[in-house]
Amino acid sequence: MALAGGGWVLPMAHGAPGEESSSGSGGKVPPACNFRSSFMTWDYPPPAYTEKHDIPYGNMARIQLDAITDVIDDSSGERVRFVLIQPCRTERVYKEDRLFQIPSAEYRVIYSLEQHRSVGKGLTYGGRRPAGKLVGDTYRSLVIDVVTFPKTRVLRTPAEVNEATGANHPLVGRTEIKDPKRPLRYVIEYPIKTMNFMPKDNSYQIDTGPLLVPDFDLDQASAIDRLEMAHVAFNHKAPNLAEFILRQPTPVMDESNRELCRVLHYSKVRVHSARNTLLAGVA
Repeated sequence: MALAGGGWVLPMAHGAPGEESSSGSGGKVPPACNFRSSFMTWDYPPPAYTEKHDIPYGNMARIQLDAITDVIDDSSGERVRFVLIQPCRTERVYKEDRLFQIPSAEYRVIYSLEQHRSVGKGLTYGGRRPAGKLVGDTYRSLVIDVVTFPKTRVLRTPAEVNEATGANHPLVGRTEIKDPKRPLRYVIEYPIKTMNFMPKDNSYQIDTGPLLVPDFDLDQASAIDRLEMAHVAFNHKAPNLAEFILRQPTPVMDESNRELCRVLHYSKVRVHSARNTLLAGVA
């Protein structure tokens, strides 16, 4: 292992170029998540007060996954999976009209099977960073369904990356970094929504998100409370680096440099040594 840029690079075994791994086959490379078919579903009990929603029997919601982060404790072997769901707007469920709440806010949550933590936002930052809560204290049940592609092709060269991008194959990134303060590894998996590429010289650069990244500046005891939304960028010139831009409370200043308010905005850049793996889903 080599320390650089606040993170670690982890040497791992490489298979043959362009190798494929079938789901559940026990191959060297875990199959890639098909994010379009992967969901979190919760079952919420009837609330004590129903002025906001018309849900006398409670409510269920199925929400697509945006990203996955597995936190692995190398000292114990324990592995905990966290998922980031796609956002929606705050709403008044099953009312006849005026369904969107005003003022509007974003509903966005990190989930594991045991914990959840809101990372939604309003127009401005309210000054309080939500902490994780127990799933059992809020929901009747919660299920995370991660569906993988039948086969996963590992893109091992810039030429393979360019070919798969030009062919419009579904692309998935898998970035692994190590916690410099704890015996923890983070395996971050995400759909690649934006890929820059140039077949003439086989250049490529990922710029995609949001995904879940640990903020190593935080000292909270629980892993869910150290995760932040971020975007990632890396390219063919430095494939063992990952540059993240984390969402943080960010001041909005007027012309006299006076702070007017704070918003949650992507403004904190961190560079980590990483193992970046590019994958193509094969139907």
